[in-house]
Amino acid sequence: MKNYEHLRTEPKRYQKAVFEAVFCSLGLVIFGYLVSYPFPVKLLSLAPLLMSAYIISRHIYSPMATLAVFFRDLFSRKKLIYTFIGLETGMAAAMYHRGSIGLPVLPATIESFALVGMTIGIVEECVFRGFIQGRLMKLDLGLAVAFTALAHALYKASLFLAPAAQHLENMTSFFLWSFAGYIVLGVLRYYSKSMAAVIIAHATFDLMLYAENLQAPFWVW
Repeated sequence: MKNYEHLRTEPKRYQKAVFEAVFCSLGLVIFGYLVSYPFPVKLLSLAPLLMSAYIISRHIYSPMATLAVFFRDLFSRKKLIYTFIGLETGMAAAMYHRGSIGLPVLPATIESFALVGMTIGIVEECVFRGFIQGRLMKLDLGLAVAFTALAHALYKASLFLAPAAQHLENMTSFFLWSFAGYIVLGVLRYYSKSMAAVIIAHATFDLMLYAENLQAPFWVW
């Protein structure tokens, strides 16, 4: 059986971590649901987003120190191997997804929006695998990976679930594939002990997926 003695000896610390992870995730899901509405509801979506940002900001004492923790020993052999695995994972997922929606598996060109898409993916990784999973990993690895994947998949789904949003044809499939992908990223984050691998994976996926887009898709707020 697992040893949960640390949960009994420092209950307030771990309760705070769970509280922050849950409310940060909830804020992002509510934001995703509301942001597709026209003004003034769109303006209201900033409130839950700012709540999540505030929770995260309480743990950023120095941006450079935070980056140093995220990318510690980046050029060690182990980190480089996992970064390469992240690159290959992102490429494989993007090629599969492009083929499944009728696009060539490799993009013929890269337009400027692809760089914006990469940036969005990087921010998502910093929030979900960086902050939320990072806060929960001291409690339990399985809980941290599963909860973070669920929160991220719910956030993605919330962008399409509002009556004001354009809906996907198969939301269930989208949610399940997203959840599975985020489980993989969570496991990669844990074993690599670095954010580099998951950032490279997500950024590569978004770069290849949005390569030919001249403008943002409807779900990009």
